[in-house]
Amino acid sequence: MYSAPIIKKGIEILRLIARTDEPLGVSEIARRLTIVKSTALGILKALEEEGFVVQDSTTKKFLAGSALYQFSREALRSMELPIVAKPFLQRLVENVGETVILAVRDDDDTLRVLDVAEPKKELKITVPVGTRFPFYTSGLMKVFFSQMKNEEIRRFVDENPLPEFTEHSVTRIEDLLEQVEKARRLGYATDLEEYRIGIRAIAAPVFRGNAACAAISIFGLAASIDEGRLPGLIDQMKHTAHLISTKLTVMARGANELEGPSRSSHPRPAGLDKYRSGRSA
Repeated sequence: MYSAPIIKKGIEILRLIARTDEPLGVSEIARRLTIVKSTALGILKALEEEGFVVQDSTTKKFLAGSALYQFSREALRSMELPIVAKPFLQRLVENVGETVILAVRDDDDTLRVLDVAEPKKELKITVPVGTRFPFYTSGLMKVFFSQMKNEEIRRFVDENPLPEFTEHSVTRIEDLLEQVEKARRLGYATDLEEYRIGIRAIAAPVFRGNAACAAISIFGLAASIDEGRLPGLIDQMKHTAHLISTKLTVMARGANELEGPSRSSHPRPAGLDKYRSGRSA
């Protein structure tokens, strides 16, 4: 098994600082972890540059930085989202009889599937958890674009031309903006065989507070998701997205209230209370 000693030492230092109630000096950190002092200092300086630790200008001792708090909170939120959404997704799939997914937009501009609920029928769309779709997967794309300004969308499309997956794909920026505006107004978007022939999908944003953090989508065969079924599917999907959003928002507010002011005699690093719910989608 491959081992990266410096990375391991860096993790040990972060773990020690996070578990200690008071700032620690370089000598103390090196002694506790049996690390050469110069090595400990080099790692601490690298961590300080990234904001994971901060150094008190008077005592020269180190304590946890804002980046460490933000990293921890975002990691917890990434686990929180599918856990909160799962029972709602399961109830939705039981009601609609089609595959339901929960997806987020990653920093590499792909759409990653966090959770899936599949119906108990033979003819269905199967999407494994962890699947990555291109950002231009139509229904989901429109939902995430709906949270952006039009000038941001234009800039993104200029740098990443719209692909023609099928004859129904949206390939003109003006047509795209028209459909994105419709998604903003109605709270959902459709994919009528725009990404794959024979497959239809609808999608709705999921919010934590005022920021969209994910989207849910119903996928099905075009023969199954026909025009007659669409209104009912859309209503149930939007209701489910609202329920998930409400629970996430309540949990986020509760966590912030419980956190309250710091009990430590040391000031909290700037940015600890700054809330960021994933990308601006």
